[in-house]
Amino acid sequence: MRFGALVLLLIMVNQINDPLVDATYGQAFLFWGLRPIVLAAGLWLADEAFSRFLAGRLASPDWLKPVLLVPAIGLLPLAITESFLELQLPFRPEFLDEELWAQSPVLAVLGEFVTLASIVIPLNLLLWLIIDRRTHAIGEVDEIAAISVPKFLQRTTHLHAEDVLALQAEEHYVRIYSADGSELIHYRFGKAVKEMPAELGLQVHRSWWVAENAVRSAQRGSRRWQLNLVTDVAVPVSDSYVAGVRERGWLKKKPRR
Repeated sequence: MRFGALVLLLIMVNQINDPLVDATYGQAFLFWGLRPIVLAAGLWLADEAFSRFLAGRLASPDWLKPVLLVPAIGLLPLAITESFLELQLPFRPEFLDEELWAQSPVLAVLGEFVTLASIVIPLNLLLWLIIDRRTHAIGEVDEIAAISVPKFLQRTTHLHAEDVLALQAEEHYVRIYSADGSELIHYRFGKAVKEMPAELGLQVHRSWWVAENAVRSAQRGSRRWQLNLVTDVAVPVSDSYVAGVRERGWLKKKPRR
């Protein structure tokens, strides 16, 4: 989106550039159309190159890659294109310093690159602050909301992850226990367990997941441990999950007499 806006700004700048006098349609396309196309392709290729080969190597500061490095590389094809236009178009758009070109074409292209960079990079920085940073902030809010509301809970009326006291598998359904009672939804139990934040609770049985704030007490029966929840529901603890439950300290909660 940002690169697209940058190219549109360049097109607008083109419109107020030197007027085309007695130019053919082909020449007009070269003047107004070729530069935005080359810029868009150059920015896209530079962004793809960084994403594929340098991902994670330029982590800080966060503006370095999108604002400075990608435009710098993406502008190289445009600087070369404008040098071509200067030589080919009969109406002389005057992109290049002709005296410098006579001395050294390489320096002339470099000078055009610096001129373009002084215009495009500040514009790109402004667009990055307006578009990318705002989009990133919105994405962080959405991510936090997604953590608070796992996918399976979106099928309920109002529950968030913090509201869940326990999950129980019932064939192809999941029963969700909360302070307001229980609710049955059609969902895979294993998938629902994976969607719950690990810090909120633990799976204690092949058919049960329990929230830490739901455990009132624990007691040892004749065969296995049992968790007594605040909802007066008794949840069995399988032998394979005892170690994890003990590590959480739940087994130390004694029932009140």
